[in-house]
Formats: sequence, C-alpha cells, structure tokens
Amino acid sequence: MDLNLLKKLKIAIRDLREEPPDETVSDFLEYEELAKTVALPLKSEGDRLWVAMSEPLNYGRIADLQDLTGMFVEPVFAKEEDILYFIDQVYSGRNIEKISAGFIDDEGHGKSIDFASDSVVAQIIDKLLDSAILNRASDVHIEPYEHSVQVRFRIDGKLEFMQNINKNMHANIISRLKVMGDMNISERRLPQDGNASKTFGKENVDLRFSTIPTLYGEKMVIRLLFSKGMRLNLEEMGFFAEDVQNINKMFERSYGAIIVTGPTGSGKTTTLTAFLANLNKPDVNIVTVEEPVENPLDGVNHIAVNEKLNLTFSLALKHILRQDPDIIMVGEIRDAETAQIATQAAITGHLVLSTLHTNDVSSVFPRLVDIGTEAFMVAAALNGVIAQRLARRLCPFCKQEANPSEHEAKLLNLPKTMRVFVPKGCNQCKQQGYSGRFAIYEYIIIDEEMRRNMILERYDLAAVTQEIRRQASSMMTNAVKNIELGNTSAEEALRVIFRG
Repeated sequence: MDLNLLKKLKIAIRDLREEPPDETVSDFLEYEELAKTVALPLKSEGDRLWVAMSEPLNYGRIADLQDLTGMFVEPVFAKEEDILYFIDQVYSGRNIEKISAGFIDDEGHGKSIDFASDSVVAQIIDKLLDSAILNRASDVHIEPYEHSVQVRFRIDGKLEFMQNINKNMHANIISRLKVMGDMNISERRLPQDGNASKTFGKENVDLRFSTIPTLYGEKMVIRLLFSKGMRLNLEEMGFFAEDVQNINKMFERSYGAIIVTGPTGSGKTTTLTAFLANLNKPDVNIVTVEEPVENPLDGVNHIAVNEKLNLTFSLALKHILRQDPDIIMVGEIRDAETAQIATQAAITGHLVLSTLHTNDVSSVFPRLVDIGTEAFMVAAALNGVIAQRLARRLCPFCKQEANPSEHEAKLLNLPKTMRVFVPKGCNQCKQQGYSGRFAIYEYIIIDEEMRRNMILERYDLAAVTQEIRRQASSMMTNAVKNIELGNTSAEEALRVIFRG
C-alpha cells in the first residue's frame, strides 16, 4: 500500500499495536464479516463508524460495510496482520461461545450433529485453528476435565490458557478432528496420530494430530507447521557471526557427521535447515529423510518417513546411499541401525547431518555409544556438535533496564551492579514482554588432535566426555552474552539453561 497516496487522499494511518480498537463498537459486525473483509471497527460517533482496513481504497468493500452497519464508514489504513490479530482477540472467543450456545439444548446437553463442513463443531474448530495461526502457536492442546474442556496454545515455547469449551461438545470436537486427520473415530482407548492441512489467508499450515486417552476422555494436541516464516538464517536464529565462522569449519570436510542436539522443540531442525541452505549448491546432491518434512528447500531431495509403509529412517538411509549423495540429512538418530548406517556413511565419504536428544555437546559421544555404535566409529565420524535451547527474545519496544536479582547474579555469575533488561509488556508484544525466540547454544569442533586424543584415551567414555566438555564453548557464556546485549532477561536465560 502506497502510504504517500493515502496521505494525499487524507486517509488516516493507524498502528493498532499503539492505538488498540475501542471494544465498545464490536457489536456492529460479526466475526465472519470481519475476517472475510479484513476490517475492524475502531470507534463510532453519531452515524459515522471508523473501520481499520488493509485495503482502504476498496470502495466496493466499504459500500458492503455501510450496508451491513447502516452507518457511514470512514476507512483507516492498518496492517493486515494487526487487524487479524485484534479480530481474533476481540471476537474469536465470544464467537465460539455463541456457536456453542446453538449446540446445547435447554437441559444443557449436546445436540446430535453430523460432520458436514458447515456444522457447528466444524465452525468451532475453524475458529480455534484460525486463532492458533494468528497467534503463531506451535501447538494447540485440547484437554478434557471433569466439568469442562480447556484449550491452551503454546506460544514462543510457553503454554498459555486460551478458553474453556462446554464439556458436552468434547466428543464431537475430537471426532471431527479425527475425521480431518484420517484417524479411526471409533477407537477411543488407544493413542492415535493423523495429519491434515489448513489454509488461512495466504498461509498454508500443515497440522499433525495426536490423541491419547485420559481419565475424562481423549486429549488432543495439534502441532502447527507453518509453510512460511519458519526458514530463518543463522543470524535470525541468534548465532553470532564469529561463531558461525568457526562452526562453518565443521562443514569444510567433504565427509563426517555433524550433530545438532537439544530437547524436543529446541529448534534443532530449523538450525540444520539454515546450514543446509548454505550448503545447497548446483554441484551438490543433497538428500534428507525426515518425519515430517517441515521446511522443504528447492534443490534438495526430501524423503518423508512413513511408518505405516515401513519406510523408516534406517530403510530410507540404506537406499539414499545408492542415490549418489554428497550430503545426507537424517531428521533424527533414534536407534542403533540408523546410528550405525549414518556413522558408516560419514566415514566413507559423505557429509551427514542429524539431530539427537541430549542435554549438551559432551553427552553426544556417550549417547551414540549407548545406542549401539562402536566408539571408534563415533570418534572417526564426528566433525562437531551444536547443542541449543530456545529462549524468548525481549520485546525491543518495552524492555526495561534493571539489575539482576541476587539469585540470578549467583547462578549466572553476574556482577550485582550489572545492567540487565527485564520484560514489561506492551501492545507490540501483546503484553507478554517477549516477542519471538532465538537460540542459546554451545558447540565443539572435533579436529584431528581431539580425534587422536580420543584414540589415545582408548575411547574411555568418561575421559572423552571430560575432554569434550573442557574444549567446548559454554552455553552459560552464550546466555550471559545475550543478557548483556539485552536480547533476553536473566530470568529467561535461567529457565532455558536449567529447565530446557
């Protein structure tokens, strides 16, 4: 949108994060009308209604809004993402309650409904998923309790309560989601997995469903995999330039294994994809095997694991080796067979990238040995390891200066007079004090001298682990650097380091 043109036409421009809408005018239009037209009532005065629009020069849309409200509409330009966010904040929960009311009979029991696309339950699920997408949630939890069903979203790594849904609707909501995910709706006693996709505006989101039986019914968790906005470069991930320069030494060899490790949800695949994007050249054959393929790259051959067809990591890896690969990415090393094939491939001329679930870089060597890989193969294969966690990034608009608490200063070894930053909360960060996440990390490069030392130690796990721990960079040091730069708070750094 040409802002200079809007100014010439005397159309107001508004930052909704700085000036939120007046919710007293929210009854002028329904949720569906607002979401369809990407319009948001801001205020009213007499027979005039000011409406935020991403296309304030769309006179046909303005005319439609005037017909719907019976008022003269004054268009105000605002960002589309902000309009959709406030539509969700002001209308979505109330709209779900309104839809739910039509489902409950006079005695408070759920009415029988079918699974038609325009059913009551389908509408509720649409609103929940729309809200999750607008909030950039990574997961939606639908949790049954004795008298209600609780919905929580995981946003920036933390679960946040969103709303309660009438208990009588629980079975129908789960059944509808099972239909979407091609799951068995009659099986309620065993866990199930499924998948689907949803389009919201220009966004296409893959959905991964998981159900598990609980005391009060089936709980469902929906993982959202966004098609855009998730492919970050290393700087956006939080890697410092000097570290990237060092880490790139791991990739200078045309063979060997590089492992990214950390707890579930720590951004391991995102980091691997960022490095993979740098390696993606016309003269290199890159093949990946993942579950699922989260972030496809043009020029890279992606294979999705399919357990139902017995297409496992190990089976795919065996066949990938016949595809003349230069670089292989294995989504996760889970078992002895996959570990052995991957390390063998790394030793015999291929660059192998993968992830593992351990707490730090020093745990990778013993973990691979525990899985069943021979210690000499691990020593020969490893080029290096990166361990990481995701920390919430302080909102740059509202963070405040402070001094660390006595507890924070002690655990992080900070001077008590050191300047740090703490969250406050504003409209820009939705009152959270944080906006987005980045990696706190440590790494080690296994050079030839360290490899010889591993051999001299005769692969004694305790000695090798101690040697890696001594030479690796420190996650604590990295966290303190980010605290000093104001990227995150001391409280958040402690939460990430000690609780993952």
